[in-house]
Amino acid sequence: MLNSLRYKIDRLILGRKIKFSRREKTIFNFQTSRKIGVLFKTDTKEDFEIVKGFLYFLMEQKNEIVALCYVDDKKIPDYYRIPIGFSFFSRRNLNFFFLPKTQFILDFMKKPFDIMIDLSIDYNFPLYYICNLSIAKFKIGRYQNNNNCYDMMIDINKNNNVQLLIEQIKHYVPIFCKTIC
Repeated sequence: MLNSLRYKIDRLILGRKIKFSRREKTIFNFQTSRKIGVLFKTDTKEDFEIVKGFLYFLMEQKNEIVALCYVDDKKIPDYYRIPIGFSFFSRRNLNFFFLPKTQFILDFMKKPFDIMIDLSIDYNFPLYYICNLSIAKFKIGRYQNNNNCYDMMIDINKNNNVQLLIEQIKHYVPIFCKTIC
């Protein structure tokens, strides 16, 4: 009951903030972008390794990468602590209404990324909040009903896994930009 009320208040707060948020929308691909933000939540070490590989792919494209990972727990597992340049946040970094309260998360939302990629497979309110309020110029993420924060959505059907989402992003972003740009 209490969590249900908290989530309703979350959505109300987010809706009000979205009304007043503005951003410049522009289409980029991996070669035309310079700064990419990546949001993700992984539940296994294997998925984390897949995401880490994708981040190295983006770096090879001469992009500056800022990665922000949400761990849905109070403690961050040891295998997350290895990479330099990755930021992690957990429930401890959220307020009573599941909204980010830590400065580095708020700074992430204010960075003018050329591309922001949300690699979350399941709905997760803190990531949804960050994505919606990010001022990134081109937002990419998994297709979800009732989610209009992305400029490009990738439909991975019922095969909800991060590996497929990454493969589809790698495939479609260059094609999409060639067609539109």
